Amino acid sequence: MNSSLKHIVLQLEDLTQQDISIGRGLDLLEASAKTRKDVIMINVMRDSYTEMLVEERQCQFFLKPLG
Repeated sequence: MNSSLKHIVLQLEDLTQQDISIGRGLDLLEASAKTRKDVIMINVMRDSYTEMLVEERQCQFFLKPLG
């Protein structure tokens, strides 16, 4: 794994262990990113996380009992 990506993941894990939401953690990491590459990686992570949440909501909607 790319060392920069590994560092970002470890930082995000630390933030979530401090009860900071993933979304807020990604915001904090983006604000403190030192390179464009880091910003891009963080935003790809954010997009993937958002897609996962959307898919999860769609699954819950379709699995919800009618009536």
